Amino acid sequence: MHLEMKEEGTIELFHESGNWKLRKEMGFSPVQMTAAAAAACSGYVYAKILRKKRVLYDILEIEVDYTQNLTERVHTIKTIDIRFKIKTTSENREQAEKAVHLVKQGCPVAMSLHPDIEITEQVEFIEE
Repeated sequence: MHLEMKEEGTIELFHESGNWKLRKEMGFSPVQMTAAAAAACSGYVYAKILRKKRVLYDILEIEVDYTQNLTERVHTIKTIDIRFKIKTTSENREQAEKAVHLVKQGCPVAMSLHPDIEITEQVEFIEE
């Protein structure tokens, strides 16, 4: 990966399909990207677990919220809350609910973050 500091104080991450500006006012901040990376990785892991358990599903959306410790000098991430919105049959809901609790230990991004960051995953079922 290649990053450059631009004149306006923006760091740009270069990619052949288009560059990402890592500045909140022009795209996403590095902190937002960290929360998004945890959510995206968790989404891949959740989908893999559901396939392995032969749970038929459609993941419609992944929502992520985070909080920061604003009382400290460095505003570290305190929590990352990830919500999967999926469609599945009523027969598969219990298995899908149990599977969401296996996500964190299978996600390399989540496991790479500081252990003080509380990461929660939950599933919301969308009616068909």
